[in-house]
Amino acid sequence: MATADRSLNATTPSATTARLLLLATFVAPIILSASLLFMVQPMFTKLVLPRFGGAPSVWSVAIVFFQTALLVGYAYAHWLTRYAPGRLSVAAHLTVMIAAVFALPVSIAAGWDRPPETGQALWLIGLFTASIGLPFFALAANSPLLQAWFARTNHPAAQDPYFLYAASNIGSFLALVSYPTVIEPFVRLGDQARFWSVGFCLLILLLAACGVLLWRSPDAAARADSAADVAPTWKDAAFWVALAAVPAGLLVAVTAHISTDVAAVPLLWVLPLALYLLTFVIAFARRPIIPHKLVLALQPPFIVALVVVIIFDPIKTIVGVLAVHLAVFFVNALMCHGELARTRPPPRYLTAFYLWMAAGGLIGGIATGLIAPHVFNWVAEYPIAARPLPALPAVRRHRGRALHARRVRALSSRD
Repeated sequence: MATADRSLNATTPSATTARLLLLATFVAPIILSASLLFMVQPMFTKLVLPRFGGAPSVWSVAIVFFQTALLVGYAYAHWLTRYAPGRLSVAAHLTVMIAAVFALPVSIAAGWDRPPETGQALWLIGLFTASIGLPFFALAANSPLLQAWFARTNHPAAQDPYFLYAASNIGSFLALVSYPTVIEPFVRLGDQARFWSVGFCLLILLLAACGVLLWRSPDAAARADSAADVAPTWKDAAFWVALAAVPAGLLVAVTAHISTDVAAVPLLWVLPLALYLLTFVIAFARRPIIPHKLVLALQPPFIVALVVVIIFDPIKTIVGVLAVHLAVFFVNALMCHGELARTRPPPRYLTAFYLWMAAGGLIGGIATGLIAPHVFNWVAEYPIAARPLPALPAVRRHRGRALHARRVRALSSRD
C-alpha cells in the first residue's frame, strides 16, 4: 500500500499515468451513468405520450417524477456514504445495480395500459415508478456516490471532487441533445431499449473498476480534517434548497409556457432542459467558462427584458420570443447554480449538499408542475417563479459574509 501511495504522489511519468488512469476510471462511469439517466427520460416519455395524445402536461409530470427519483437516489447515496462509507458502499451499490438489471429492458409495466379519466398525474407517477423506478433510482445515486468514492482516493484532485459534477452534466447534456437528433429519428424504440440495457450492464463493470481502485487506495476518512472545514448549518441547507428550487421551477414553467403559449412544437422541451444542464456544467467546472460576477451583472437587465416581453409583447416572431425566454432562463439558472457552486461545502459533506439540491429541485418541480396547473387557468407559475430572482444577489452577499465568519471562528477555535 505504501508503494502504491508513493507511486501516485510522485512526479514520475508512471505516477502521472496512474493519476490519469484513476481519474479516467471515475470520469467514464459518471458520464455514462448521466447519459443513460437522461436518455431514458425522453425514451420512456415517448412510450407514454401516445396514450395521452402528446399532451405537454405529460412532460411536466415526468419531470416531477424524475426529480423525485433523483432525490430518493441522492438520499440513498447520502445514507450509504454516512453509514457504510467507502469500501462497504461499493458492494452495497453494486448489489442494487445488479438488481435493477432484472427490470430491463425499459418498457411499460404490466397493468398500466389505460389511464383513468381523473387523477392522471398521480397515475403517471405510478406508471413511471413501476416501469423504470428501480433502474432510474440506481442511476441517480451514481453521481454523488462516485464523487464520494473519488474523494476517498489519493488522487490530488480528490480534495475538491465537485468538478466531476460538471462531467456528469456533460453526459446528461450530450444524451439529451443527441436523442432527438441522432437516436430517435434512426433507431426504433425497441432497439433503443436494448442498447440502453447494454449500456447499463457496461456501467456495472465500470463501477466495479472504480470499486477496485477505491479498495486499493488509502482510506481518506483517516486523514486529518482541514481547518477550514465548516459543517453546513440549517441556514445553509435552506439556502441551497432555495437556489435549487427556483431554476427547477423555472424549468417546468418556461417549458410549459413555450409549449403552450409560444409554439406547440414536438420535443421543444429539450431546449430548456439542455440549457438547464449546461448551467451546471459551467458553474461546477474547475474554471467556469462564464465568470460568476458577469452573470450577476447581467441578471437584472435580463429580468427587465422578460417583463417587457410578457407585458408589452414587442417581438412578433416565434423565434425571437423563444430566444428571449430561453436566454432569460439560462442566465437566471446559471446565477442560481453559480451560487450553489460558490457555497459548496467540503467534500465530506458532499452527499448532503446534493441531497439538499435535489430536495430544492423537487419542491420547485412540484410547485410548478403539479400544484400550479390546478390553481391557475394559465401559465401563471412562470412569472411567479421568476419573482424571487431579483432578491438573490442580496441574499448572496449575506450568506457569503456568514460563511466567511464561520470559517474564521473555526480556524480560531482550532488554533
